[in-house]
Amino acid sequence: MKVFKPTVLSSAIFFALVAPNIHAANHHAVAQNASTTKTEALERRLRELESRLEKLDAVTNLQQPVGNTPAQTVPEIKKLSNDVHLLQRKFEVQEEVVDANAKKTPIIEAGEGGFKISSADKKHQVRIRGAVQADNRTYAADGSGLTDSFDLKQARIWLEGSVYNDLYFKIMPDFASNSNILPDAYLDYAYHPAASLLVGKFKPALSLERLQGDSDGTFLERAFPAYLASNRDVGVQLHGAFDLTGHTAEKVAGPIDTKNQLTYQLGIFNGAGDDGSANNNAKDTDDNKEFVGRVFAHPFQHTGYSWLEGLGLGVAGSYAKPTSANQALKALQTPIGRNNYLDYTKTLTAGSAVFANGGSYRIYPQAYWYSGSFGAMAEYVVSSQNLSGTNKSGAAANIKQNNTAWQVLGSYVVTGEDNSFGAIKPIRAFSPLDGKWGALQLAARYSQLDVDNDTFVFIDPNKSATQARAWTVGANWYLNNNALIRADYEQVSFDGGAAKGGDRPTEQVFATRFQLSF
Repeated sequence: MKVFKPTVLSSAIFFALVAPNIHAANHHAVAQNASTTKTEALERRLRELESRLEKLDAVTNLQQPVGNTPAQTVPEIKKLSNDVHLLQRKFEVQEEVVDANAKKTPIIEAGEGGFKISSADKKHQVRIRGAVQADNRTYAADGSGLTDSFDLKQARIWLEGSVYNDLYFKIMPDFASNSNILPDAYLDYAYHPAASLLVGKFKPALSLERLQGDSDGTFLERAFPAYLASNRDVGVQLHGAFDLTGHTAEKVAGPIDTKNQLTYQLGIFNGAGDDGSANNNAKDTDDNKEFVGRVFAHPFQHTGYSWLEGLGLGVAGSYAKPTSANQALKALQTPIGRNNYLDYTKTLTAGSAVFANGGSYRIYPQAYWYSGSFGAMAEYVVSSQNLSGTNKSGAAANIKQNNTAWQVLGSYVVTGEDNSFGAIKPIRAFSPLDGKWGALQLAARYSQLDVDNDTFVFIDPNKSATQARAWTVGANWYLNNNALIRADYEQVSFDGGAAKGGDRPTEQVFATRFQLSF
């Protein structure tokens, strides 16, 4: 029989029993709490075995030759050895149980990115997000009669995530709106970067600034070109991405992709009209649908020209053939002041109405460029549609209306952070007692919209302007990754829109917004 030493055997027992448990604890911290009681019981059993070994050592000299070992100690040692193996097996079974439970235990995260729950294998994820925007608008005392106000622009909390890796979803209600209580609700089967299928209610891929996140814009409100595109619509869109430099395109879900070198979107929608939205899941009453297409490229991505990698160029367009049965025309408003300057209900003939009726199309050349702290965006649109209504003489009439709009925008982050089409990420979050003040972005914009003169066959030129020109300056103070204070000043001048053919008074508005988005 072999020679045994209590100290050696005790060490062997300790490493055989405790080491697997330590390994399990390192990899399954959550499940460890549930198995603490079992572990303590096994440790007590281990101490009992060590105590018995010490008693054997007191009775028997284990250092003597094997042949002189008392026969009565051999069964006792064998029994201890069996107990060790039994305890070791119990630990192995316990580790298997811990591993099995860990595979079922969800991962809960909470931080700057919001709140997220994931399955252990990361195949299923749901994220809770939210946004609140509280605004103030103060108008110059110019006799225009515009009312200063405090407004709750957004109060959103929504769910987004994925199921089985590839099926993405978003459900976003807005409790601050009476007319568009569910801006986004869609599914996106993003199986492959080159081809994904987006279905539901979302932003059609037209205006570049409209596609920007509702919490990520440079100013409180978008410029004139965005309001000649639909806000939201219900439909289906095929989209995808490619990389022509040998890199692998990234899979991106949702209505816009700003990460890949070459992207496309092709969609079919019910049709919502200029600045229109499919509000409250309204039923479509017309078989005619709107076709939307867009191609956008970052031509210098992955080429080594870092200062040009943030340059994006693209073009979008749409075609539809609505009838007077389903599509009224929404009034167009000034960007930040949000006051009507083209109102299709102010007709020359009392009680008459103007409708989109016949072929319509939009063309949107667009571009942006972000390099370091500098950012710029430019956009142009031609919006053509056939209108039906009653002229001044009371006779039915049809016209082809061609409206145009454009904007150019520049911004600079003076605190040194990278500028972006998305949100700015401060290097130092706001903490004045520590000498940290967040990030500051300054911006300026010029925008213009021209209304086709034929529109005034139906519309009273004394109540709607033929042209609106807006220049805007603003400052954005990013307190941290989630909180932001905006301050904008905008001045809008008009041609027409006043009595006796005069010009509508210039609109001057100072607006602020406190925003929390996570």
